Amino acid sequence: MLRALVIVPNSRTKQVSALLAIAKAESKKKEHSDRTPDVLALKFIPELGVYVALYEVPDVQKPGVGNRGDLAKR
Repeated sequence: MLRALVIVPNSRTKQVSALLAIAKAESKKKEHSDRTPDVLALKFIPELGVYVALYEVPDVQKPGVGNRGDLAKR
């Protein structure tokens, strides 16, 4: 599953390495994961003055989700 983060640059985030580090840290925090999600793209949107980081997380279904039809039959 693909997800995105918006990063507003400041004076300390002028280098791509700093932006990538922020994207990795924030995606890990957002997904509540021990594993850092893979950042697939980092793109500057000049009209808005922000960076967008696209990352991928595994498509995992939580137990019981999607089984409502089975539960209703019991």
